[in-house]
Amino acid sequence: MALLKAPHLAKLTEFAQRIATERKADVPLFDPASGGVNSKVLLLLESPGPASSGSGFNSPDNDDPTAANVFAAMAEAGLSRRVSLSWNVVPWHLNNREPSPADLRAAVPYLVELLRMLTALKAVVVLGRPAGTGWTLSGRGHKLKVLNAPHPSPLHINRDRAGRWPQLVDACRQAAAAAG
Repeated sequence: MALLKAPHLAKLTEFAQRIATERKADVPLFDPASGGVNSKVLLLLESPGPASSGSGFNSPDNDDPTAANVFAAMAEAGLSRRVSLSWNVVPWHLNNREPSPADLRAAVPYLVELLRMLTALKAVVVLGRPAGTGWTLSGRGHKLKVLNAPHPSPLHINRDRAGRWPQLVDACRQAAAAAG
């Protein structure tokens, strides 16, 4: 918790707290073990689970199967947490439903604002279709390497683990290479 005010995270902590206030919704905080504003890779998921049932952070350290898959894929690919940042295209909790087109449109200004804060960013790993749609709405015009990968939740990965897991790891590997 003390790291939330560290130089690499303070601005992002304020950003997440402001979104929570504006949206009157649960918004997880950024992972203190991440690269914060110095991140070179953004891992972009669709939307968070309820903050009340988790750590309150968007982190591969969370105690859930999706976070475990992200952690394992990053480790296998050699993508360091110190150069990466996890976030959601819709940063607020959606009561366990997929983002609607209205949710994605409402989230666009927040993703654009986040991208402006991440001045060292080199690559974005877009995880799943809703994150891809959100990226299309708000990520254009940035000179970044964009890598599409399956959503890391067991529901998506396990439908075709032999095909989807290598795609996830390869996207993380390419992002690690782009980060340098």
